[in-house]
Amino acid sequence: MIYSLTADITHTSSKSEIKQFAEEHGCTLLKFKALEYNHLVTFSSNNLDYIQELTDQLQLSHSKIVSL
Repeated sequence: MIYSLTADITHTSSKSEIKQFAEEHGCTLLKFKALEYNHLVTFSSNNLDYIQELTDQLQLSHSKIVSL
């Protein structure tokens, strides 16, 4: 099963930094959209524990995780 999480990330983080953050947590940066004041990103992983850890690091609720 594949899990995904969509989140707003501060605009001061670059796409490469966000991608590295995802990879450090066993996830993939699936989508990246630069907005005026933030970035809208979607992370994915086939491991629920990994995406939950990434969610915790972003201080988001696990309820934002969607299974695909």
